[in-house]
Amino acid sequence: MNHAKFTLTFVAAMALFSATSALALPSDREKPIHISSDSADIDDKNGISIYRGNVIMNQGTTKLTGDIVTIYSKDRQIQKIVSQGKKKQAYFEEEQSSEKGLLKAWGKTIKYYLDNEKVELIKQARLEQKGDTFTGDMIEYDKQAQIVNAKADSANQGKRVEMVIQPRQ
Repeated sequence: MNHAKFTLTFVAAMALFSATSALALPSDREKPIHISSDSADIDDKNGISIYRGNVIMNQGTTKLTGDIVTIYSKDRQIQKIVSQGKKKQAYFEEEQSSEKGLLKAWGKTIKYYLDNEKVELIKQARLEQKGDTFTGDMIEYDKQAQIVNAKADSANQGKRVEMVIQPRQ
């Protein structure tokens, strides 16, 4: 097995995430987006908005933070959000639709694709839910397909993808 690349399906790791918790609360996408930052540059014509300085974005139970957050939209519909952490890691959290509770994710860069419900965590990536953790250099989380792909940094020998699964009651 190639230790630099590790693929894990939710079917094989139901202890980490269950199928019923893969999607956010349905009401979240119907709520307004609130953004606070130190500055904002908005280009409506090209559909790009850049927020800088301790950016906090909320929509319902979904939260995204970073030093720089860039929102890409088309026809006033958000397609992708990219959060970058310069001073500290970017952060993503979302309340799940079952007893699984809060999904938390960290990375130096977080890319969130709203149209297909994918989240990419890049550099020092970490995904956590109810004490279960999944770490690697890069984690791709496809909420619709219920698949996690994680990769270790091949340049950093000895650093591998790691997972901790808490015992269930």
